[in-house]
Amino acid sequence: MSPGWAHQYSGLFTQLPRFALEAYREGPRHVIHLPVAVTDLAEAVDLARTLARSLASTPQVDVGGTTVSAEDAQHVRHWVFCDRVLPDRRRCGRPADHAEACRPNDGQ
Repeated sequence: MSPGWAHQYSGLFTQLPRFALEAYREGPRHVIHLPVAVTDLAEAVDLARTLARSLASTPQVDVGGTTVSAEDAQHVRHWVFCDRVLPDRRRCGRPADHAEACRPNDGQ
């Protein structure tokens, strides 16, 4: 497993935020897959972060769930954002595997 696997799964059993629970109660949902080809993983993560943040004001977009994978290994995903749940129930908006303390994503 990757070195940052522990914090990627640390929130696995935390309570979901209310908006997430309500989304599952509304009936069937559909996920949009938008292939974007980039030859370097770091560039792909950077582009994914930029795209996700540009769509963050759209309530249907789950920015924290943004991942990147190789075209021929789509089952191996690299998280773009930390997305750890903070004590005030907001989520960390820093990049995955960050070294600094978590902080909420306040549109920065």
